[in-house]
Amino acid sequence: MSIPDSITLRKAVKIASKIERLQEKLHALLGDTLELPPAAETVKNQLLEYAKVPRPRGRPPGSGRKVREDGTRGPSKLAGQPRPASPSGPLAPAVVKVLQRYGRALKVNEILIGLEHDNYVWTAKNPRQTLYVRIGKLAGVSKVSEGLYIAESLASAAPAEAPVLPVAESIPEIPVPAPEVSESFGAPSEHTSY
Repeated sequence: MSIPDSITLRKAVKIASKIERLQEKLHALLGDTLELPPAAETVKNQLLEYAKVPRPRGRPPGSGRKVREDGTRGPSKLAGQPRPASPSGPLAPAVVKVLQRYGRALKVNEILIGLEHDNYVWTAKNPRQTLYVRIGKLAGVSKVSEGLYIAESLASAAPAEAPVLPVAESIPEIPVPAPEVSESFGAPSEHTSY
């Protein structure tokens, strides 16, 4: 006999509790003249026993493997092999190198361009998505703000606040002409263009 999954067990327990409540209401209405069928008791006891068995978490083993023509599942392509590594080395040192070279906080797209400039070879199908997912967990990289990352060696040397740049005082003010308002409300003036 196979053990049902947790969702099936939950549904079964809900149904069993509904049956029990309905039977109690039926007993309250009809009195003790009605007996519970023995099958209901055995099903209830079986469900309670199944609920006590701990279920493993995650996907069942072999669920991600493709089904062959004969209906069996074969081993994955990488079974027993080491994880493929990039020929240009691990990702974390490459990202730290890019961040240190620029010396400031960078966005993920800028880091990706820097990695491409360094000829980093990706093994992933979607490098941008992989970098977005992994950058927050890389050693030597810290998050400055939403979407901005900096090398930890630069973060400790950088000031806490961004430097305030001086405002140029010699910028001439450009006069902006005021819009013309017509005498009659709603009628466009001669100078208004649509």
